Order: sequence, then C-alpha cells, then structure tokens
Amino acid sequence: AAGDALHYLLQYCQHKLVWLVAGEEDWREVSTESTKVDDAKEELVKRHKKISFDVALKCVAVVRYVGEHSKDVSLGITTRVLNTYDFPAIFAGLIDNPPWLCREDNGEWAKYDNSKWNKMSHDEVRNFSKLEGQVWIGMLQFLMSEHCQRTYQLNSSNQATILKLRAHFHPQILNQLPALVDLQRYLEELSLVSTPASRPPLILEQVPEFYTALENKSKGKWSDIAHKHYKEIFCMSKDRLKRQADKFAATYDMDVMSDLLSEPPKCENCGESAAKRCSSCQTSWYCGRECQVKHWPKHKEPCKLITKTVKNAAKELNKS
Repeated sequence: AAGDALHYLLQYCQHKLVWLVAGEEDWREVSTESTKVDDAKEELVKRHKKISFDVALKCVAVVRYVGEHSKDVSLGITTRVLNTYDFPAIFAGLIDNPPWLCREDNGEWAKYDNSKWNKMSHDEVRNFSKLEGQVWIGMLQFLMSEHCQRTYQLNSSNQATILKLRAHFHPQILNQLPALVDLQRYLEELSLVSTPASRPPLILEQVPEFYTALENKSKGKWSDIAHKHYKEIFCMSKDRLKRQADKFAATYDMDVMSDLLSEPPKCENCGESAAKRCSSCQTSWYCGRECQVKHWPKHKEPCKLITKTVKNAAKELNKS
C-alpha cells in the first residue's frame, strides 16, 4: 500500500537511525524537557533535537514492521532494507550502544520510555522496554527469517558488528523473549564460520531521488527559505494575525459545528431533541424555556466561566 513512498520512508529512517548510532549527542540532555535556556534560538535548537530524537526512536518500529512483511514487498525493497542500508547492522549498533539508556553522575541508571527518562535500579535496567523489544524482534526477523537469510549479504564488517550481540544475551533477556534462544544459537554458529563470499544478484530497483532533488533545488537558499518562513509564520503582521483568527473563528463557529453533527443536539435537562441554545455561552442546548430554567442552577457556573474566557480571549486578540 505504501508504493513508491516506501523508498523515501526507508531512506529517511536510515538517516535518523545512523544519527542515533553515531552517538554524537548527549541523549539525556537532548531529550530532557526540563532544562531551561534563556536564549530563544537555543531553546528552538534544543526543541528540534528533542523532536528529532523521538522521531528517530519511532523509526525503529517502522523498519521492524517492514522487515516483518518482507515477503509482501518487492525484492528491491527487501534488498534496500538488508543490504543497501544494512538495517541489521544498524540495529546491532543500537543494542550495543543504546541511546535510550544512560548512567548519571551519581551512578543511577535511567531509561528513556514513553517520551521521558525513568530512573531505575541496576536489576531493572535489564527489563525490556517496548522500544528494546522492537529492536530485538527486528534483529530476529532480519537474521532468522528464511526470506531475509537468502537476501542478506554478510561481509567481514557487518558480521563483526552483529557478533557483538553475543555479549548482550543473559538469562533475564531470554526469559522475557524466549525466541531469542534461536538467535543466540545462530550467532554462535556464525562466529565459527568465515564470511562466505557472496555475489550480489542483479536487481533493477527504483532509486529514491526526492531527498537529493530537494537538497539540490534548495542548495545555497536555506537562509532565504528560513527568513521567508520566519516572516510569514513566526512573525505575522497584525492584519495577517486577524485574518488567521477570522479563519479559525469561522471554522469553529457553533452554527457550522452543529450542522456537522450526525445526530441533533439533546436537551441538557430532559435529553430530548433540542433546537435552542444558551445565548451567553452558546454551548448548552435546550428543548424550551422551561428546561433551561430548571437546568440553570447546574449550568450557571460553567456558563459564566466559558463566557468570561471567550471575552478575555477576544480582548487579548484586539490588543495584539
């Protein structure tokens, strides 16, 4: 279903995961929200790195999913996953030097899970997080799947990288994911044999050119592009800001929203179909005056709060 876009997606994932494996950043500092900086530019750079870190970790699941369905994609895609980008070696690098795990100055361990760092004891470090499980399952699919074994070309470099995984097998991991026993046995057997000389097959495949074409088109123009976006998006004029506000107001107009409802609104008091709305807050519906009066004791405080909030927002907009 991904079609040609899968080429670009895999290329993007490769860029992100290689960045993680390179380990050029202090991942704890990059991905911690609580660190405050005074300079707005530094804050923007830090936020960009935090988002990039989260996105890069999510690329693990994308690649793992493609590897799981290697039989359902073209041979060109499988070859790109296993040989062109060598995701098995990249995954092995992530396991050997995990960016989601760090040891603090006081000796305590912390693991990145659910977009935050969680402190844990030395024994808890060996418990799988969802992310670690994705990486190990990906390795299992890449190296143990018959379809992938026929396609993957081992050489002295990626074989040495993959064999480093043997140091990471211990009873606690094998208990959590028993299927890794087969992978452990495979790696032990692989360490005893020399790298077979492989002759790559002739494969005609589509080459992803979008990223390269975008770079070539924008080469030398990045500063102009940044200034244009800064003026049009981050520093809008008062007139432009008001036009944008009018668009949002029209989009979320209560009359328009009510027309989109699949069922007619219900009376807040009796639950029957309603045709009238509170004139102050414009959020509560009633079938008639009688139900509105009965429901007023309950609706009074929320109505005042909503009305006050809307008026304050309108005043702030006019000031800007």
